[in-house]
Amino acid sequence: MANLSKKPNRLVHEKSPYLLQHAHNPVDWFPWGMEAFEKAKNEDKVILLSIGYSTCHWCHVMERESFEDESTAEVLNRDFVCIKLDREERPDIDKIYMDALHAMGTQGGWPLNMFLTPEKEPILGGTYFPPENRYGKRSFKEVLKLVNQAWVNQKDELLQAAKDLTIYLKENETRTNPGQVPGNEILIQNFNRYLQVYDKDLFGFKTNSVNKFPPSMALNFLLDFYLIHKDNRALEMAFNTAFAMKSGGIYDQIGGGICRYATDHEWLVPHFEKMLYDNSLFVETLARLYQITNEVFFLDSLNEIIQYVQRDMLLELGGIASAEDADSEGEEGKFYVWKEEEIRTLVSDEEILGFWNVTEEGNFEHNQNILNVYFKGKNPYLDGIHYKEEFKSKLTKSKEVLLQVRNKRIRPLRDDKVLTSWNCLWIRALLCSFEATGNHEYLNQSKGVYQFLLKFLVQDDGSILRRFRDGETKYNGTLPDYAEFIWVSLRLFQLDGDIQYFQNAQKVFLYLDSHFLSDVGPYFESYEGNEDLIVRSIEGYDGVEPSGNSTILHVFYFLNSMGYLDGKLEKKANSIFSYFLPELTQNSLSYPSMLAAFQKFQTPTKEVVVVYKNKSVDEVAKIRQNLSQLKDPALVWIVLEEKVCKSLETELKLLQGRDAGNGIRYYVCQNFHCELPKDTWEEALKLIIQ
Repeated sequence: MANLSKKPNRLVHEKSPYLLQHAHNPVDWFPWGMEAFEKAKNEDKVILLSIGYSTCHWCHVMERESFEDESTAEVLNRDFVCIKLDREERPDIDKIYMDALHAMGTQGGWPLNMFLTPEKEPILGGTYFPPENRYGKRSFKEVLKLVNQAWVNQKDELLQAAKDLTIYLKENETRTNPGQVPGNEILIQNFNRYLQVYDKDLFGFKTNSVNKFPPSMALNFLLDFYLIHKDNRALEMAFNTAFAMKSGGIYDQIGGGICRYATDHEWLVPHFEKMLYDNSLFVETLARLYQITNEVFFLDSLNEIIQYVQRDMLLELGGIASAEDADSEGEEGKFYVWKEEEIRTLVSDEEILGFWNVTEEGNFEHNQNILNVYFKGKNPYLDGIHYKEEFKSKLTKSKEVLLQVRNKRIRPLRDDKVLTSWNCLWIRALLCSFEATGNHEYLNQSKGVYQFLLKFLVQDDGSILRRFRDGETKYNGTLPDYAEFIWVSLRLFQLDGDIQYFQNAQKVFLYLDSHFLSDVGPYFESYEGNEDLIVRSIEGYDGVEPSGNSTILHVFYFLNSMGYLDGKLEKKANSIFSYFLPELTQNSLSYPSMLAAFQKFQTPTKEVVVVYKNKSVDEVAKIRQNLSQLKDPALVWIVLEEKVCKSLETELKLLQGRDAGNGIRYYVCQNFHCELPKDTWEEALKLIIQ
């Protein structure tokens, strides 16, 4: 980590916690920008672009070994122009050079170290480089020497190769749209692929030879599949996997919250960093599981994670911090693990210690214990989850005691920058939790985060900024920032009825459509005015968060069902599905959110419009709760006061001619054909579920 006794470099003026970690390195770091590019051109030097993020363990390791080393810094400062970039602030840049690394035949990851020409074109790259030859990798100094020698002796060849790779990247992003919309069979194929990789013993999916990542978007696809196709195997996979994630060491059994991934297939030893997006997506899954199964285990789990975020991640101005580091005091996981003798002085109940698998030898380095709940050989979906209330009470008290003691330890760094798309994912999680539980506190919390975004990151013209930290907003928003904000605005409009939410969504959507739409169907990742990019990327891959193109498809489904733009949105959606047809056919497990949207479009739609006047807040809330409980993924509903409904009937054709009659009317439609309105919930319900 940064040594504050050393002379600061240019990064000391940045706001990113990741850049500030490197602000006292002896390396003459530049932030991404024209100053660095001009220096590289004027001095005819290769650029070293080093990309990471503040809670990245191997980024910390490489900093300690190389970027804090005076002799390595001397080489870097003499032969290169060095740029540090926070991938979370500029995912559009990170995407370009990660694609370049993959095109070179190298596996990706962070830190991402890429050597560029002064024109920002990629020459060579890698991830972590050790200080000496080990792990089958060349040492960092050796790599630096080889790159510099090649630049001096073979410059023309390097420039041509970099140019060719850049052309390849550009062509790959703007390939021809085949014009063929996928068929319904890809959904069945995708489900069968989940069956094939499902871990029947330890749950989750064996898609990685070593690690297991939280597959929350996959679980949401499976829950939709279950509700539409009534295949219990889909629910079983989602149920058991969520149970394993909550029970394993990947989950913080004391303070709540899920870690980035497990370094084994047993969900036992995590990479201890906690990311807002992982916890948001997991809460959304837990809320849906509780709604579908009424299993209290999932209710308790989502409540615990929301409590964690409110306690440890909520910032003073109302935004949510991005992440918590894996390391503290220079050791990964030190904040979270326990020696047996330490924990026994605090919790003496043998049943609790056995439940958490506490032993003298431990299950982690130095005989320490990662608390976890053993589940191997069980099938909680078939057998049920059985915790007596007396035991749950003891467990809660033990957690409180241990949390109080743990809070006195030196905490891992919290990355307190606020990112628009990640905060929107948290709003999504809160809204799903509100629907599942009826707890209005979750709705109020979501509105608080939303108001923060409106105040600091959403502009009057509908444009969005990506990052807020320490009073500064910066960087043009990327596609996920826009798509997620539009989606949560529409969800708040649905669950609250305030027309301002719809107007916010419409304004941002119009900006997005004007400045991000490509000629081949999908939306670009970046704003058309970003002049510092060598490529405008198109992305559909649902990686650690839903891709922007996936989320905008869910937006299209909702708005199209409401009659927005007279059916044009279905054509736009089909153009996106068509563009990604090769990926959805061949690599479907990497596109769960996009396939969840496709699944909706492939299902006969049902639309419900409820118009009321002179009704109490409680009466209206009850109507929305009734509709939320229906759980049908293809159902789109809206509950509006009569004046609001009338004011929107030009934009939303489904609202045309609707009124509240004597006080309330239910309009039930299927594929845009509407039945006669009903005056009671009971009558409407018969039409909805028929």
